[in-house]
Amino acid sequence: MMVERSFQVRLSHTDAAGVIFFPRLLEMAHESWEDFLAEAGMPLGKAMAQDGPMWPIVHCEADYRHPMRLGDPVRAQLWLEREGRSSITLGHRFLSPSGELLAEARTVHAAMDRQRGESVPLTEGMLRLLAVLRS
Repeated sequence: MMVERSFQVRLSHTDAAGVIFFPRLLEMAHESWEDFLAEAGMPLGKAMAQDGPMWPIVHCEADYRHPMRLGDPVRAQLWLEREGRSSITLGHRFLSPSGELLAEARTVHAAMDRQRGESVPLTEGMLRLLAVLRS
């Protein structure tokens, strides 16, 4: 299942050329993940306050297809691309209102023990959360 949210490119998203500043796309991708978590009943603040594993991003990449300018409306899509033993890969797509592909991103989140900093298997809680994206 793909989840979607809409937003508008803000001044803080752009650089001196008036187009999206490249790291802002990854911030927007992460905001989509945070929105999904909140809507699924596990706001990121609540998840971070628990004793379970951390979910740091261990890899990210982005491709920019068309400029996103100040004031442009954008549709962000998020889906589960891959589920491993101890990590997940999320796909992110950014579209114009007409459906034109503006940019794509991919983030890999690893389950990591908070004290040891080592990889751990996906928890039952995370698997239940991911079931929403699998349906």
